[in-house]
Amino acid sequence: MDLMTEALRESLRGHALEVVDRGMEDVWIMDSSCFRHMTGHRKWFSSLNPMSTKEYITFRDNGQGKVLGVGSVSFSAKLSLKEVAFVQNLGFNLVSISQLLDEGFEIRFKKGACHVLDIEETLVFRVDLTSVSGPVCCMVASPSTDIWRRLGHLSFNLLVKLSSMGLIRGLHKLKAEKDLVCHPCRHGKMVAASHAPVSQVMTSYPSELLYMDTVASVSGKWYMLVVVDDFSHFSWVFVLELKDE
Repeated sequence: MDLMTEALRESLRGHALEVVDRGMEDVWIMDSSCFRHMTGHRKWFSSLNPMSTKEYITFRDNGQGKVLGVGSVSFSAKLSLKEVAFVQNLGFNLVSISQLLDEGFEIRFKKGACHVLDIEETLVFRVDLTSVSGPVCCMVASPSTDIWRRLGHLSFNLLVKLSSMGLIRGLHKLKAEKDLVCHPCRHGKMVAASHAPVSQVMTSYPSELLYMDTVASVSGKWYMLVVVDDFSHFSWVFVLELKDE
């Protein structure tokens, strides 16, 4: 199926990849989180080589699709995608932005359109972002476990969850056992118990025990010296220019 419009053929040096509302198997989606081009529809391939090894793609719902082959998808004589994975049970056609960048293309997002240019800055194809249908916009919501900004300081329980979902390459399956947590980490996350309130006065006469503290001053002085008598709770406040006065 040729996704280019006649008007764009004549007006653009490159070609336009237009997103149309004709069912998901006829829609190609520019995906920034997809690591390679892929589709689940055999009809798109102009050439397809079967896989010699087993490879699987993990979907958002933790399901997996087997990669049946890798080939080329041609929209016209000048517009084609290479190294496209044919994935079993995949209901969408995905164009990987990262794969385009790895192949030397330049991606420019502008109002209402996405332009893909080659190394000579010649327009290869354009994606019309204004004709994307509602279901396409809503299907890419990510669960909270996929937000990379939250992976800076992980708790052990979240590490166990990520390992059980297979979201981190090289991380073996973890069990929720406290013995696996290192002692410094355990001690660092401990919360000290609050001190019991003092119900009786520990002093017998004024000025026997004084509490002192220096705090920043909002006036012209740098510090304030606060003196509190434990027996009478009488307080004195002195303003200081320097902390060592």
